[in-house]
Amino acid sequence: RKGNDSTTENRYGKNGTSQIKGRRKMRTAYISIVGRANVGKSTLLNAIIGEKISIVSNKPQTTRNRITGIYNRDDMQLVFVDTPGMHTPHNKLGEHMVKAAKEAMDDVDAAILVVECKPPRTTEKRIIERLNAEGTPTVLVINKIDRVKKSEIIKTIEEYSKLGEFASILPISALKKDGVKIVLDEIMPFTNEDGVQYYPDDIDTDQTVRQMASELVREKILRNMHDEIPHGIAVEPLVFKDRENKNGEPVTDIVLNIICEKESHKGMLIGKAGSMLKKTASEARADIEKLLGNKVNLQCYVKVKENWRDSEKIITELALFDD
Repeated sequence: RKGNDSTTENRYGKNGTSQIKGRRKMRTAYISIVGRANVGKSTLLNAIIGEKISIVSNKPQTTRNRITGIYNRDDMQLVFVDTPGMHTPHNKLGEHMVKAAKEAMDDVDAAILVVECKPPRTTEKRIIERLNAEGTPTVLVINKIDRVKKSEIIKTIEEYSKLGEFASILPISALKKDGVKIVLDEIMPFTNEDGVQYYPDDIDTDQTVRQMASELVREKILRNMHDEIPHGIAVEPLVFKDRENKNGEPVTDIVLNIICEKESHKGMLIGKAGSMLKKTASEARADIEKLLGNKVNLQCYVKVKENWRDSEKIITELALFDD
């Protein structure tokens, strides 16, 4: 359900606009999923689509750019946009992430604001102010309710109710898929009955498989590494080529660079006798094979580019953002 690079780029323009012929009328909507970092936005998107569209980890700022997930059902197509978590940026990479999150709130039919059972902070208040100013219908999702008491949920609902008008307030657990269907039901009033199909029926994301494979490698690093290292890495795909092995079976050769900021980080990413790099590649290969449906030959190399997160030139070269 994810085309290869060439088919994806043929179907969609630079901004993701559908170029398919014979688009039919259907109920449609663009919905932005917004909120603070690490509140479960990507987990919610994956639960809605029923596929792993966006990588997840327990570390903040896992999502770096807008991730599009496409929900298809009969004569309806909902386009969900997962966004980087809102935060105070400390480098140019962070500035790009916040810009991507803010832009994703513009020109949408509705928004899903994801929060945890905690008092609203400045970040949430600013997001609510922006959505209210734009007149964007907003569904407030209180996530991770499986970890808190009922009294905390009630208190959180009361506190957020004072901040603005919400189409609905829904306590859910995206991880356990508890309440996800209700989120979809609450979005329905904001769909366009006379909309036009944006994407083909069999597409659930506009990401290329090259992008998704690279993100899966980054996900494994986020999960396996600690401290500041994960936030200082990027993954640069170099080779992505399909072939057949001697038995006529399809194999995809993938070669990529893992970019880090310091020589000391390089050593930790590789590990003793290459143990950490082998672990990362092995775990990523398994997920990429599920994604592609065939065997994968994955080769990972670690390169140092000092302070790349503050280099506009390197960020552009790595094509981490749409602009």
